Amino acid sequence: MEHLGVNRGRAGNRRRGLSINSITQGQEKAMNSAIDNLESDISLVRSQWHNVLTGSSNPLELALAFLDDTSVGLQYRYPEFTQLEDKIATHLQEVVNEHSQAFNANVASYSKTVMALTDAQDKTSKVNKNVNKVNELITMEKGALGELNQTSLKYSSLICSLSSIEELLQLPEKIEDNIRKEEYAEILKLIQRGFQLLNQPDMKPIKHLQQVKQQIELQEHTLFENMIQEINSIIYSTNTNVELEFDILKTISISQNGFTSLENYLYNIASIDLPKQSSIINNKLDTFIDSLHNSSAYQDGCLSTSEDTSGYARLFTLFSIIKGINRLPTALSILNERNKQELHNIILTATDKVRTKHPTLLKKQPENADDESFGLSVRDLLSLVIRECFWEIFLKFLLAIQGHRAVFEISNVLQPNVSSYQAYSFDVVWRKLFDEIQILLTRYLTNSNLLKNAHTQDVGSGGVPDLPDRKNLHQIFSLQNNIEDNTEAKHHTNELKSLLKDIFLGFTVTSNMNMDSVYVHDETFEQEEPLIMPSVFNLKMILEPFLFFSQGSSKLLPETLSKDSTPSLVFFNKYMDNHFYPQLKLTMDHLFISKVESNNPFAVELLDETKLIMKSAAEFQKLFFGVIYVSNTSNVFRPQMVDVILNLLTRFYHHNLNIFESLLNNNQKLGKNMITTWLQDEQLLKLEEKIIEGSTEGTVDVETEELFKYCPEFYLKNNRLRRGDFFNEPTFDSLVYLTNTLCWVLSWLPALEQRVDSFDEERPDANSLNANELREKWAFFEYSDEELYSTKMSTTKLLLNNETSAKFCKSVDGLSQLRLKSMALLRFDIRSRCIYSIGKLFMNAREWKLDAGSNELDENISSLISQMKNIENKLNRQLSEKDKDTVFTGIDIANNIAFIKGASGLEILNGNGTKRMIRNINVLQHGTRNMYHETANIALSRALLFYSLIDSDPAMVFNKIEEGLLQFCSVEDLKNILRLQFSEELNRQKHTANTKSAKPVSQLTNRRYEEAMKKLISLGGDLKK
Repeated sequence: MEHLGVNRGRAGNRRRGLSINSITQGQEKAMNSAIDNLESDISLVRSQWHNVLTGSSNPLELALAFLDDTSVGLQYRYPEFTQLEDKIATHLQEVVNEHSQAFNANVASYSKTVMALTDAQDKTSKVNKNVNKVNELITMEKGALGELNQTSLKYSSLICSLSSIEELLQLPEKIEDNIRKEEYAEILKLIQRGFQLLNQPDMKPIKHLQQVKQQIELQEHTLFENMIQEINSIIYSTNTNVELEFDILKTISISQNGFTSLENYLYNIASIDLPKQSSIINNKLDTFIDSLHNSSAYQDGCLSTSEDTSGYARLFTLFSIIKGINRLPTALSILNERNKQELHNIILTATDKVRTKHPTLLKKQPENADDESFGLSVRDLLSLVIRECFWEIFLKFLLAIQGHRAVFEISNVLQPNVSSYQAYSFDVVWRKLFDEIQILLTRYLTNSNLLKNAHTQDVGSGGVPDLPDRKNLHQIFSLQNNIEDNTEAKHHTNELKSLLKDIFLGFTVTSNMNMDSVYVHDETFEQEEPLIMPSVFNLKMILEPFLFFSQGSSKLLPETLSKDSTPSLVFFNKYMDNHFYPQLKLTMDHLFISKVESNNPFAVELLDETKLIMKSAAEFQKLFFGVIYVSNTSNVFRPQMVDVILNLLTRFYHHNLNIFESLLNNNQKLGKNMITTWLQDEQLLKLEEKIIEGSTEGTVDVETEELFKYCPEFYLKNNRLRRGDFFNEPTFDSLVYLTNTLCWVLSWLPALEQRVDSFDEERPDANSLNANELREKWAFFEYSDEELYSTKMSTTKLLLNNETSAKFCKSVDGLSQLRLKSMALLRFDIRSRCIYSIGKLFMNAREWKLDAGSNELDENISSLISQMKNIENKLNRQLSEKDKDTVFTGIDIANNIAFIKGASGLEILNGNGTKRMIRNINVLQHGTRNMYHETANIALSRALLFYSLIDSDPAMVFNKIEEGLLQFCSVEDLKNILRLQFSEELNRQKHTANTKSAKPVSQLTNRRYEEAMKKLISLGGDLKK
C-alpha cells in the first residue's frame, strides 16, 4: 500500500465507506439533466466558437483578440464570452452537486480497490518467489521425466474433454425429458451446465458441437415459450377451472337442471355483499404479497409450490427460472404486449360458450330492441344465461388483474436495482384492461341507432361516445383481395353465407359485408355482434359483476401509480355519469318517441265504456309507470333516475301543449279569431280559472262582460264575430278528448309524488366509493310483464326531494294550466256559438212588426239548440258531470246579455214581434236547462223580463226600476226598452205625417216618449251605468 503512495489520512486507519444508496427516478432525471445542460454548452462552443476556440488556441492571442476593437477583433463578443463562461461554470457546479453521491461512491470504491490491489501485490510477490523456486527446480535437466509430464497433461486434458463431450451429447435428451415433465428448474440447471461446458476453451474449436449448441438454444427457447404459456394460463385462467375460496357463480346462478323460484333467485342477487366478497377473493393475493416481501424463501427463489393453490408462488418460480436464462425483461414485455388480446379472448371464450350451448335462445330473441322496452325480463332464460356470462367475464378480468399485480411485485423482487415503474408497466396493463371493459360495456349498453337519431332530434345533451375502434393490424397480403372474377366470387359468397347460417346456429353476417369476396375478413370476427341487442337495460345483467370487479380491483392499483391511473371505482363512476347516464336519457327519449310521439296526435283510445282519451296519453302512462317501477324510484330516492323520469314528464307536457296549439292554429288559419283573442286576455283567463275551480258567484257576470267587450256590436253585420271563430266538429271533438285526457292524467299524476328529506349530494372521492352504494344508485328493478302493468301501478310512488319536487310540480302545473285553457276554450266556443246565433237573429230582421201572432222558431235559435244538444251529448260521454256543468256554467248569463244588447239593433218591435222574441227565448231557455245538472240555475229571466216590459208601458218600467228588478240593465238598455215601446207608433207617425188627423196623435206620442226619457234620465244617478 505504501509504495502506491495512497494517503491514508491523519489517523492512518480511517477509510471512506462504500455508499450503496440507490437513487430515485427524480434524482436520476436531475443527474441526466445536469449532464445534458453541460453537453449543450459544449455543443454551443463547438458550433459558435469553433473558429476561435480550438485545441491549439493560445490564451494570450485570444485575450488580445478580445481587446481588439477593430472590425477584425473580438471585443464585440467579449460579453458573450463572459456569459458563456458563467453558464459553463454554473452547469459544471450543477453536475458536481448532482453527481456528488456517485463521486463519493467512486472514491470509496477506489479506496477499497487500492487496498485490494495492495493485498494482491503482496500475494503475487510471494507467488512469484515460489514460482521462481519451482522454475529453478523444473529447469533442471530431468530427461524423460519432462516428456512424460507433457504427455500426461495432454491425456488428462483429452479425458476431460471427452467427458464433457459425452455429457453435452446427453444433455438434449435429458432436457427433453424434463420438458415433458415440466421440471423447469431442472431444465434451467441442465441448460446452464450445457453453456458452461460449451464455453470451455477446449470445446470451442470442436465444430461438431455447434449442432448440440443450436439444439440447446432451441430447447432454451422452447422452455421460455412454455413458461410464458403457463404464465398466461395462470393469469388468464385459460386451461384450468377457477378455484376460489367461495363459488361466486354458484351463489348467484340457478342450476339449469332445476330452477328455483324467482324470489329465491332475486334474493341471491340482492344479498351479495360486494365489498365483503371482493375482499375475500383478494385474500390469497394479499397473503402472497406479504410473504413475498417478508419471506427469505422468496428472496432466494427456492419456494415450494405444493401448498399454493392460487398460482402466485408458481408465477414466482417461473419468473425466477426466466431470470436464470436472462430473459426476464423480454418475458415482461411479451406479457404486456399480449395483454389486450388475452383480455379480448376472455370475452370471446365466454360469448362463444353461450353461442354453442344456447343457439336456440339467441335465435329467439327479438331482432329489434324496441320489442323489449325495458330489456329482457328476469323470467326469460336468456337473461340468466347472459348474466352468468358476464359474471364469468368480469371474474376472469379480476383474476387477470390480480395476476398482473403479482407479476408487478415479483418483478420488483427479482430486479431490485430497477425502479418499479421500469420493472413492469402495470399502469399500461391497467389502462388496456379498462379500455377493453369500456368496449365491452359500450357494445352491450350503447345503441348506435340512438346515437344517429340524436343528431337529428332534440333529446337533450350529453356526450355519448361511439363504439371505440380497435387498432387493426396492417395486412401484408390478403387472399380475398386477389380474386379477378368478382362476378363468380359474389355467387360463391352468397352460397357460403347461406351454408354458414345452416351449419352454425346463431351465425350472423353483417348486411354491409363485402360480397365481392368468398373470404371472411378476420377483423370482422374480432368486431363480433353482441349476444343480445344493445340497450341500457342490459345493465341489469352487467351491474353486479361489473361492480364486483370494480370493488375487487379497487385495492390492486399500487400507490406509486395511482396518480397517473384511474382507480376502478372511479372509472365505474365516471363511465356511468359520462357515458351510461346520457345514453339512458337517449333511450328514454327514444322510448317516448316510439311509444308516445309516434302515434297520431289525435288518435284516441277507449278508457271505459264511453270515455275516450288520447292514445299517446295511455301509452305514456304505461311507459311512465314502467320506468318508475323498473328504476325503483318508489322505494329509493335516486337523483339520476328521477331526472330522467322528470324529463319524460316534461316531454309529455310539451307534447300535449303542441296538440293544444295545433288545435288553435287549425282554427285560425284565416287570421286571429275571437276565441284566440279571449284566450290571450290574461284577466279573462284568471276569471275562467276561478269559475273552473268553482268560484262562480259574481265571477260569471264579470267574465261575461269581458267577453262582450271584444264584440260589443255582435248584432250588426261585418262585426268581429264570424262563423269561423268557433271550432269545426273534428277540432271540437279533439279538444274534448284532449280535455278529458288532461283531466284523466291529473287524476293520477299528482298522487305519485312522495317527498323525502332533502340532502346535498357531494361528489365522492375514490376512497369513499362503495360498490353497495353504487349498486343502489344505478340498479334497475327486476320485473315481469304481469307485475309491470297490474298490481304495482296502484302502489307506485315517485320519491322526490325539494329540487326534483319543484320540477315535478312545474310539469303538473303546466298540465293543469293546459287543462284550464282547454276547459276555457270549450266555454269560449259555446259562448261564441250562442252570441253568434243570437246576433244572426237580430241581423236577419231589424223590424219585428208582425201583423199576426206567430209561434215560429227562428232558424238561428233552432240551429243553436241543435248544436248545444250535440255538444252536450259529447261532453256527457267524455267529461265528468262536474266538468260538463263547469263548461255550461254562465251560459244563461251570456244569452241574457246577448238578447238584451241585441235589442239595440232593432228598429221596430210591436206586440206580436215581442211575443215571437219571447217564444225564442223560452225555447232556448228550455233547451239549455236540459244541459245542466241543476236546471233551476239556468234561466233567461232577465231577457224575458226585458222583452215583456217592451210590450208594456213606461209606468210598468218605472215600477220595476223602483222595485229594483232591473239592476241588470244599464241606462242604455232601459232607453232601448222605452224606444221599442214607442217604436211602432213613431214609425206609423212617419207614414201619416202628411195627414191632418194624425197630427194631434203624433204630438201626444212624442210628448209621452220625451217625458218618459226625461224621467229616465233624471233617475240616471240611481241606475246602473
